[in-house]
Amino acid sequence: MADNAQIRMRIKQTADGQTDRSDLFTKGEYRLHEGAYYIDYDESEATGFEGSHVQLKVHGDVVTMTRTGAAFSSLVFEQGQRHYCHYGTEFGDCMIGISTTKLRHVMADNGGEIEVCYSIDVNGGLMLSNEITISVKTI
Repeated sequence: MADNAQIRMRIKQTADGQTDRSDLFTKGEYRLHEGAYYIDYDESEATGFEGSHVQLKVHGDVVTMTRTGAAFSSLVFEQGQRHYCHYGTEFGDCMIGISTTKLRHVMADNGGEIEVCYSIDVNGGLMLSNEITISVKTI
């Protein structure tokens, strides 16, 4: 992977009435391939998935996040839609529901921004809500 981009992730996570916020910075790869923008980066100890690789694919009105490595996950974000997705953890794998309430992205050759608000449910019960903004800029 050629590190040609700076990536900033602003994360707001709410569960059981408690909200946590974090900002993460990393380097990765940003590219346009066959009409889709890709953002690739390696996870770190700060995210709890050290040794894993993440690929975000922005294509039309859909953003897909795939994590490979110690725990495999594949999440699909599409505004106004609920998708059943595979989510891997250190304790095992499960199927979760991803309901996206807001998805906005502005992508260009030198970088862009993705904003997604979504909730995660397991067996129809709300687990948590997330708001993530990912900014990428070529270097």
